[in-house]
Amino acid sequence: MKNLDIREGEEMHTALGVSEDQELKADVSVNEEVPVSNRRGRKGRSVAARLSGEPFGSPEIPAESGDTHRLTINGVAEIALGRAVDRVNDGFQGGKINRNQLAVWAILKFAENLEELEIKDIRAEHLDEFSAIDAVLRRAKETGQLPPELRAFIQKQMGFDEAPKRKSKKEVA
Repeated sequence: MKNLDIREGEEMHTALGVSEDQELKADVSVNEEVPVSNRRGRKGRSVAARLSGEPFGSPEIPAESGDTHRLTINGVAEIALGRAVDRVNDGFQGGKINRNQLAVWAILKFAENLEELEIKDIRAEHLDEFSAIDAVLRRAKETGQLPPELRAFIQKQMGFDEAPKRKSKKEVA
């Protein structure tokens, strides 16, 4: 961690939220309290949705929503976003696009034009084998039948894949 060089008479400020191209408007010494009901974590949102009777997934997106939400991206996506922002701003004299604006625009356009093939690709890339096995097992318990491939796999894993071979009559004599 870097040491801060604070001179006499200067105050230290804590960043509550930093947006590009914006300055600190007021000296705030206390963090705002956020109601727990507005926090939507991965598991917390689905549990809250079930409790309130909402269906799984996101509610319908309003045309202009004033709500802001955080999104975390990895380093590779950060580099790609930075390059895209640079490309958009290069030669654009009508303003300046920041990372947040471009990310929101890209997400909305992507969601609007999402095709079945892309959905399949995303699912394949993020397949969790254990979740898939759990889903197959749940369906098997509901129907009372295992898929033949799974039955064969289980028998092979348990060492029952090869039935004892009978000797033919020609070999015995």
